This record gives sequence, C-alpha cells and structure tokens, in this order.
Amino acid sequence: MYVSGENKAGNPELIQKEVLEKYAKVLPPFYSVIVRRSDASTLHWAPLMFRHPWNVFFGNLSKGNVTVAGDAMHPMTPDLGQGGCQALEDAVVLGRHIGNLLIKTKGHIATTGDNNVAQAIDGYVKERKWRVTGLVIGSYLSGWVQDGGSNWWMRFLRDVIFYRFLVGGVLGNKVTGYDCGKLPDVSLGEMDNPCKID
Repeated sequence: MYVSGENKAGNPELIQKEVLEKYAKVLPPFYSVIVRRSDASTLHWAPLMFRHPWNVFFGNLSKGNVTVAGDAMHPMTPDLGQGGCQALEDAVVLGRHIGNLLIKTKGHIATTGDNNVAQAIDGYVKERKWRVTGLVIGSYLSGWVQDGGSNWWMRFLRDVIFYRFLVGGVLGNKVTGYDCGKLPDVSLGEMDNPCKID
C-alpha cells in the first residue's frame, strides 16, 4: 500500500510501519528492534527536496551587506556528503574576502563607496557560485545513479562510468582536491583601537 509523503508526515504509525516493511528487512535485525521500540510520537517524515542548480547560479545570493552561506546558499542532497564541508568553505572564502578588505582599508570598513563590505561579499558570491552549482548537480546525479535501478544499462552507468571515471577521477578530484585559500593575517592593532565602521 502506497501512502503519500504528506499523509505520512502527520501519521507516525504509518512512518514506523513503512520503515519496518520496506527498509528494516535489509538491515541487521537489531535495527528492526530499535524501530519497533521507538516512541512513535518522535518520528517525523521529511522528504528530500531538490532546488534547481540554476537558481543557485543565477539567483541573488546577496543584497548589499547581507549574504547567505551553507544550506541557504547551496542546498544539496546528501549523496556526496558535502553539505557541511561546503559551509566550512563558505566561511573561509567569506572570511578571506572580508579580511582582505580590512587589510586594504587598514581596518576602516565602509558600508558605501569604494572598498565597502558589499563589494567583499559580492566577491565571495562570485567565487562560490561555480563551485557550489557543480556540487549541487554532482550530488543530485550521484543520488540518481545510485538509486536508478538494477537493469544492465543503469548498472553499467553506475559501476563503470560513474564510480570508475567520474567519482574516481574527475568529480573526486574536484570535490576533495579543492583549495579554498588561506585566511589573511589581519592585525588591527591593540584591543583599545578596534576597527572603525562607517
């Protein structure tokens, strides 16, 4: 019996039943025991959602002195395990752009005119768009290939092309071999002389 995700979301007993019928049978027996003993009121159904990568690439990811980072910038399926990693890269790249602004302006941060925070944030967004758009696409394709079935052409696509060529080579190097740069050494002087914000 198929029950839509919306109906399951409000019915913990249906969630528990589906997990036991569809998923627990392929796991070691103690997982079934855990599911059966779980307090049904604590179960929640939240399907994975997909955001189109062109919304990440062409969308507005900053406005003035405000920007987004992490999942707000680049939500992706968990298939590459890169969500948290990309949030850390965001922090380094944003910190580098703002740190370089602080060095360039000797700690004098302007909110308008040349050398302002909005320009540093814009640099961060431009630098991150290409990388995270590619990872959103790669993560989606990874999930699609892994869950795509067991017919001969999907097995060939998954086992030969995806795992050997893409993950083992091109995609693997792009994901794990990326260098997001170093944070600049920003020294603003003594603590009684903090940076000035206009």
